[in-house]
Amino acid sequence: MKALQTAEMQLREKLEGDGWRVTHRGWPDFACVRDGEMIFVEVKRYRGENLKKDQHYILTNLAKLGLDCFKWSPDNGFEQISATTPMPITGRHRGKLGKRLTWEERLAKLSPKRQEEILADKAKGITWFL
Repeated sequence: MKALQTAEMQLREKLEGDGWRVTHRGWPDFACVRDGEMIFVEVKRYRGENLKKDQHYILTNLAKLGLDCFKWSPDNGFEQISATTPMPITGRHRGKLGKRLTWEERLAKLSPKRQEEILADKAKGITWFL
């Protein structure tokens, strides 16, 4: 192990022992400085894309310090993140990238017996919303 890595591990252990949350994760994509001003910006691909838990934690804590923090997307521009911005509720069942499963994919996750029952009902015209 390199000396720097060892020193970093020692410092991390000390800080965590003193109650600090130490993380590299969640830092905004951009720290922008201009003439005594500073803003932090997290870039998202589209309007509805939510901040990840670590990103929300870091940005709201930076905002508590009085720093200007934003989420930015090409179709929505800048959205201010304040110290009290709530963590968005996300559908954890959709997977990491928010992919919505098809009816067939949801059916495949069920037991073979349950699949047979649902397919038999479907053949009778009974609709199942999985």
